[in-house]
Amino acid sequence: FNYKKSNGTYRCANCNSPLFSSSGQYDSGSGWPSFWKTISSDQVSLEKSWDGRIECKCATCDGHLGHVFPDGPTRGSFEVKELETVPESDPQIGYKVQGDKDSKNSRMPRFCVNGIAMRFEEEKQ
Repeated sequence: FNYKKSNGTYRCANCNSPLFSSSGQYDSGSGWPSFWKTISSDQVSLEKSWDGRIECKCATCDGHLGHVFPDGPTRGSFEVKELETVPESDPQIGYKVQGDKDSKNSRMPRFCVNGIAMRFEEEKQ
C-alpha cells in the first residue's frame, strides 16, 4: 500500500469500516503507508500508549492500525480547501513540533499504518 497510486478507500481488514482515503495518503519516506488525515470524523480512535506514542485503532472494531506522529507534511503543502476537509476528530498535534497550527510551516499528523491492518477498495470509474 505504501506505493499505491490508485484512487480509493482504505478499509479496516477486520470489519471493513472506511478509515482513510487515497487523497490523504502521501509518501512519508518511512516505508509504511502514511496518511495526513482520516476519511471522516470518528472512524479512527486514538489512545496514548504506555511509551508515549499515540496508537490509532479502528473505531468500530478496536483493531490496531499503527501510530500517529507529529511529523507529517507541512500545512503549506496543501490548498486551504484541502485543509478544510480534515475531520474534527483528527489530532491537532503537529503544530506543537514547529510553529502554530495556523502557520504554513506547522505540520499535519502522520498516521503511520501497518498495511496488513487495511484493505484497499479502488474507486469505480
